[in-house]
Amino acid sequence: MVTASAPVHVDAGAIARAWLGEFVEVTAAGSAHGFATKLFKPDGWFRDVLIFTWDNRTLHGHGKIVEYLEKNLASAKITNVVLDETPALYPSPITLPFGQGIEFSFRFETPIAFGRGLARLLPTSPTEMKALSVFVMMEDLKGHEESGAETGLYGGHTITWNEVLEERQSKVENDPQVVIIGGGQSGLHVAARFKQMNISALIVEKNQRIGDNWRNRYPSLTLHTPKYYSATLYQPFPNNFPLFIPRDKVADWLEHYAKAQDLVVWTNSQILPKATYDSQDGRWTMQIDRDGAKVTVRPKHVVVATGVHGFPRIPVIPHFENFRGEVLHTSQFPGGQRFAGLRVVVIGAGNSSADICQDLSFRGAASVTMVQRSNTCVVSASETTKSFAQAYPDGRPVEISDFKRAAMPLGMVRAMARTTADQAQAADKEMLEGLRKAGFQHSYGQDGSGSGILYFSRGGGYWLDVGCAELIASGKIALRQGVEPVSFTETGIVFNDGTELQVDAMIFATGYTSWKDRMKDIFDAEVIESTKEIWGLDEEDEMCGAYRPTGYPAFWYAAGDFADSRFCSKQLALHIKAEELGLKDK
Repeated sequence: MVTASAPVHVDAGAIARAWLGEFVEVTAAGSAHGFATKLFKPDGWFRDVLIFTWDNRTLHGHGKIVEYLEKNLASAKITNVVLDETPALYPSPITLPFGQGIEFSFRFETPIAFGRGLARLLPTSPTEMKALSVFVMMEDLKGHEESGAETGLYGGHTITWNEVLEERQSKVENDPQVVIIGGGQSGLHVAARFKQMNISALIVEKNQRIGDNWRNRYPSLTLHTPKYYSATLYQPFPNNFPLFIPRDKVADWLEHYAKAQDLVVWTNSQILPKATYDSQDGRWTMQIDRDGAKVTVRPKHVVVATGVHGFPRIPVIPHFENFRGEVLHTSQFPGGQRFAGLRVVVIGAGNSSADICQDLSFRGAASVTMVQRSNTCVVSASETTKSFAQAYPDGRPVEISDFKRAAMPLGMVRAMARTTADQAQAADKEMLEGLRKAGFQHSYGQDGSGSGILYFSRGGGYWLDVGCAELIASGKIALRQGVEPVSFTETGIVFNDGTELQVDAMIFATGYTSWKDRMKDIFDAEVIESTKEIWGLDEEDEMCGAYRPTGYPAFWYAAGDFADSRFCSKQLALHIKAEELGLKDK
C-alpha cells in the first residue's frame, strides 16, 4: 500500500492541476488515445467503477485503456472536473515501490451522477509526471443521495419513535424491494446502505440470533484484521474494544448493530425451495419459513449474502468406519478443552488450522500434529498490523481509507507485493526460519504476491500468525509436510508415504465446497449455473461476482470481510437504484 516518506520537493498542487487540465481536455474531446497516452505511463492502470459502464473494469497499459474507452469515453459526458479539497485527499507526496510521486483526488459529474477519482502520478522525465494509476467511481446518483441523519422529530413532535419504527418495519415486511439472504456482516452492511438510499430490504437469517454465524465458530476465533479496518458501516466499534476483536464480541456487536440501524430482520427463517423469477413483471416469488410459519414475498431483487462457502469439505478416506476416535470439521470444533490428554491431528494449514492447533496445544492435548499437504503463506500479526495501520491511519476517516484502498487496482497491488516480497519476508525472518527448520513449506503466494492477493484470489492458502508458528518451531506442535491421509486404522491414520500416525481425534481444516451447493437447494440450477463465482479474481484482477452483475437478472452477491462489504455495499445500492429508476436502459 502507499507508505509515508520524506516529501518530494515538487509543487504537488500545481502538478495535479496541470494533469487535471489535460484530463478535462481529452475527455471533452472524446479522445481515447489522448486519454491513455497523455495521462498515463505506458504501464499504467485505469480502474472504473460505474462511470463508463455499469460494471467494474481494470485496464492495464495504453492499448487496453484505449480499446476500452474508444467505446465509452464520449458517452460518459464527464464535466465539472475539480480538485478535491478534502484535507486527506489534497495533492501530497507518496512513495511507492516504483518510485516517488504525488497522489490526489478529484471530483466530477456525469449527466446522472456525481463522481470521484484518485490519481497516483510518477515522474516520466525530470519535468513531467504521468499516472501510474487512475481510479474513477460513481459516488451518488443525482437526486438519490444517501438520506443521512434524521432530526428525530416526527409529525411535529407528536408521533413516537416506536410508532415510526413499527410502521416502517411493517411496510418493508409487506412489500420488500430486496430480500437479503444472510445476516452476517455483509448482509447487515448492505441492508444499512440500502436503508440510507431508500431501498427497502428484508434480511432472512437462518440462525436464532444475528451474530450466531460467529458464535457457532471455534471459541478462540478473533477477527484476523484490526478493529479500525473492520469497522461497521456508519457505526465503528468503540475505541476501547480490543484491537483484534474476539468472536463473541463480534457476534454481540452485530446483533446490536442490526437493532441500532433499524434493520428489518427475520431470524430463525429460511427461503424454501424453489424461488423463481418472473422476467415479465420483474419480481421474484419466494416462500419463507419464518420461524415455522410460511410467508410468501415478491421482491424485485435478491442479494445472496451467505458467504463464499458451501458445505464443510471432508475428504472421503477408506476405512473410516474402523476408526475408534473422533472425526470432525473445523466448523464443528467446540474448543480445545474437550481434547485435553488426547492425540489430535489437524489436516490443513490455513488460518483455521493454525488457530485450532494453537488452542489444542494450550488446552493440554497430549500431542498436536498439523498436516501441511502443500505450501502456505504465513505472515506475522505484527507485520500485518503495521500494513493495516499505514492504509488505515489513526485519525483519518475510514471512508477516506476505504476510498484510497479501492483506488489501488488489485493488479497494481499484485505488482507492488511482488516487488517488495523480499523485504516483507525479511521482516518475518526469524518466524519463517523457525518454520522452515521444522520442515514447513512456506511460499509467498501463488506468484510471489503475498497473502493479500491470496485472500482475493482463493480466500485461503495463508495464515496470519498469532503464535502457532513458534509452537511449530519449538516442536510443541508436530508437523507432517507433503503427505495426504489415505486410510484409517482403528487407532490412527495412514499417509500416502506409508507412514502411520496414532491419534485419538482427527480434525479436517480442509475448507468448504462451492457456495453453489447451498444455493441449489433454494434456486433452480438454471439460475445458479448462469451466474459467476462469488469470489476470486477475473482476468482483469477484479473480484468475480460480488457487488457487480452476476449474469442473472435481479440476482446479486455480497461477500467479503467488513471492509469489502462496508465500501462495496454502496456500489451494489447504486446498481439496484439505477435499475429501479430505469437508468441502465438509457
